[in-house]
Amino acid sequence: MIQELLAGFVTIMEPAFLFWCLIGVILGTLAGALPGVGPVTGIAILLPVTFGMNPISALLLLMGIYQGAMFGGRISSILINVPGDAAAVVTTFDGYPLTKQGKAGYALTLSAFASFIGGNIGFIGLVFFSAIFVKIALLFGSPEYFALMVFALIATSGLTEKKPFKPILATLLGLVISTIGTDPVGGTERFTFGILELWDGIDFVVIAVGVFGLSEVFIRLENSVGVESIRNKIPFSDLFPKLSELLKDFWAMMRGSILGFVIGVLPGAGATIATFMTYSMEKKISKDPDSFGKGNTKGLSSPEAANNATVGGALIPLFSLGIPGSGTAAILLGALMMLGLQPGPLMFEKSGDIIWAAIAGLFVANLMLLILNTAFVPAFAYLIRIADRYLGPIIAALCIIGTYMLHNSLFDVGMMIFFGFIGYFLRKYRFPLSPLVLAVILGPMLEANLRQSLMMSNNDVMIFLTRPITLALLGLSILILIMPLARRIFKK
Repeated sequence: MIQELLAGFVTIMEPAFLFWCLIGVILGTLAGALPGVGPVTGIAILLPVTFGMNPISALLLLMGIYQGAMFGGRISSILINVPGDAAAVVTTFDGYPLTKQGKAGYALTLSAFASFIGGNIGFIGLVFFSAIFVKIALLFGSPEYFALMVFALIATSGLTEKKPFKPILATLLGLVISTIGTDPVGGTERFTFGILELWDGIDFVVIAVGVFGLSEVFIRLENSVGVESIRNKIPFSDLFPKLSELLKDFWAMMRGSILGFVIGVLPGAGATIATFMTYSMEKKISKDPDSFGKGNTKGLSSPEAANNATVGGALIPLFSLGIPGSGTAAILLGALMMLGLQPGPLMFEKSGDIIWAAIAGLFVANLMLLILNTAFVPAFAYLIRIADRYLGPIIAALCIIGTYMLHNSLFDVGMMIFFGFIGYFLRKYRFPLSPLVLAVILGPMLEANLRQSLMMSNNDVMIFLTRPITLALLGLSILILIMPLARRIFKK
């Protein structure tokens, strides 16, 4: 294994291969930074470019886009509070507050360093733990995935806060929104009101951009946030923080990286779940949980590490089983087959030289991304200083363009504006946005796995209590639910 990996590094050291890797990370960073684009759309748009290319060059380009988009998603989240993609939603929670405090440069550098750590943990895991994690992932059936979704919703809903009913209501609202469209099993319409465009449901990107991005425009208009309030709060010393300042969150980054890698291995779980669960974990173990959402550095660095660590995890079931671990991996599955490669247990034997070169390319892409994202921190920080007075129109334009690009649909733009108003009112009355967004993401998977589980057991709910992994996850969910009540009783 080590010999084949080293051979992969030797292979990609040719200038032509390094060139395609560099092009991939640049395009990926741009795809991640543009709201509504993200890694899935970025790879899908650029996939035709790989027609007729050398398989190694094509894979290096696509891997660079994948890893670069994971890096780039944090840029717009930190600077303008608009997540570049779904996985970057959590980055807005503490990244943007740091920008408002005049620490945009520090936030960008810290998140780039965390992304580098997470990406390398994912790379190491991909190389050394593929066989072990594939066996664990194979233990997850529909009941286990249902229990995992329930646990993720409850664990990340913020039930430990002083007002637990607001997160619950936000979660329930998100679950209701997720049911809009055609019933995946029965084929009946739900909450479509006869509108043809709603038959396929509402795209998550439309909801996320509206709730997080456009609502920020409304808040800025109401509060008259202008350039004078931020211009002088970005000292040059913050652009290149000391290594000691970056390393103070090292163990938070390691925790996020490991959790992100593990979740990335599970097919369908993805980076979004990993970032929400990592954020929730850091908040629960923190000595100062109230600082989260106000610029806590661990709330930024740990989820960013988890986000990038999922790349290595998602590639394990893709390469070893031919099962995509994420939406981006699904696009890569098509790319591999287009290049004449057959993902599965025999791929390493038949096309090992190509696959190990692609895996080595992940490490090289990570290194390139760290250098590029650190080198351009002054440019990003300068941009936020000179463009702040125009940020409202810029954010609104990016939200509209990004949403329209999804399906070339003005209806999507209208829905995004509608959810912008919902996000504004939720912010106004201090409802948390993250439980709603996560519920929208997990709702379809939650329902599908619940119904598949009941079909497996002839509608016997005991299937959830007779499987060890399912029982353990549901037990943890119940424990989290009763924790606020238990704390009050203990205090009394």
